Amino acid sequence: MPIGDTTENVPYFILDTAKNAVVGQVILPKAVKRSLAVALTVKVPAAAGSFAIGTFDDGGNFQACSFLRVESPAVERPDGAVGSSGR
Repeated sequence: MPIGDTTENVPYFILDTAKNAVVGQVILPKAVKRSLAVALTVKVPAAAGSFAIGTFDDGGNFQACSFLRVESPAVERPDGAVGSSGR
């Protein structure tokens, strides 16, 4: 996050770049008093794909953010017993 006085909040949009569609949104402060790392989990319609996070300019063009990134989580393993279910 940029260092500075927090004067407002900024909506950042998560874009599925393959479909050119907004799939999520987070609202973060425009700046913070000191440098810190933060990780957020945001559910999107499909975990597979290429995503970017950023804002839209006054002309409606998506501007990827240089200090935020989107990472796909490791594949989750099912809970409980796992094994064959057929006979």
